[in-house]
Amino acid sequence: MTIDATGSSSLQKLSGAYQARDTEEKEDYLGREDFLTMLVAQLQNQDPLNPMEGSDFSAQLAQFSSLEQLLNLNESMKSMVTAFENSSEVDVTGFVGKEVTGEVNSIEVESGTPSKGYYELSKTSEVMVTIYNSEGNIVKTLYPGQLGPGQYDVDWDGTNYQGDSVEDGSYSYEVVADSGNGFATLSTTISGVVEGIAYQGGKAYLMVDGFPVNPSSLVSVSEPSSDTGDSASMSMMDYLGKNISYSDHIMAVDGEKISGDGIRFNLNAQEDVAIQILDSNGNEINRFEILAEDTVEGENVFQWDGMDNASSKVSDGIYSCSVTSASGSVETTNSGEVTGIKSFKGAQYLVVGDHDDIVTLSSVTEVK
Repeated sequence: MTIDATGSSSLQKLSGAYQARDTEEKEDYLGREDFLTMLVAQLQNQDPLNPMEGSDFSAQLAQFSSLEQLLNLNESMKSMVTAFENSSEVDVTGFVGKEVTGEVNSIEVESGTPSKGYYELSKTSEVMVTIYNSEGNIVKTLYPGQLGPGQYDVDWDGTNYQGDSVEDGSYSYEVVADSGNGFATLSTTISGVVEGIAYQGGKAYLMVDGFPVNPSSLVSVSEPSSDTGDSASMSMMDYLGKNISYSDHIMAVDGEKISGDGIRFNLNAQEDVAIQILDSNGNEINRFEILAEDTVEGENVFQWDGMDNASSKVSDGIYSCSVTSASGSVETTNSGEVTGIKSFKGAQYLVVGDHDDIVTLSSVTEVK
């Protein structure tokens, strides 16, 4: 004959409910499930001629209540620890306006679009850029070719060797250059004033000269120079409302829209002019020859249609131009009032006056 203790079925249901809640608990300690299993087993297997006293049952339920409270307290402590750790993270807004130096070697891919990478050459070199995923595996190698001294973007389209788009996430890159003595790894350190904060892939980055810098990569932080007239110590916000002169002409291609109102240059007299359109790695994607009879003395404006030398629409991104003439007297410096700040593909640029040009801080030659 089998006799079930009164209420044992209810206890079994209660045990099942807790079992569903605690499937992820560790099995190396006595938890809710183990306690209830033991209690139910004790009730099911007690001597029917000498059943458990009600006081004993009440005492065990009280013990279970104490166990429940201790487990809840443990979970609360874990939440407090997590909250404390989160509150201990660096407040990135405190870097705004500070002079910083940091490594720029990461790229965030968000919605299939990669952020900008950066490197700088001190002399003409053959360049090779290798993209790595978060596990350190090579995703793709880029070959920009021979480039002159200057600052360059890492022009990665977010695809692998097979041409397939990579998954969103964090990637890194390494730049090697050969200036005649063999390939050597380039340092991708950047220095400047933190102009603002940008969020990519759920992470906060410091914007320095239009480039995103991971706060964890900083090697130095200092107060900027008190001389606000020095453009090297100014943040992007400081330029608003000021008149600037700038040497480089860059264009943001976004769908059918091209920033600015054309490529402007000045000539002392009519002469033949060559205009090169370059991608962010300095590679020529189109070239235009303008005859002297089609130019004027003074300011000239050339409208680029966003096509490459194969008459195909170029991909969205940042492009620059080079204007040359036989006499070498062509002048490409422009000026205007800074009317705003534009964000494009994770970088920030100054917007200048009536022309709606976008300008990097590094191309500013004078501030008035």
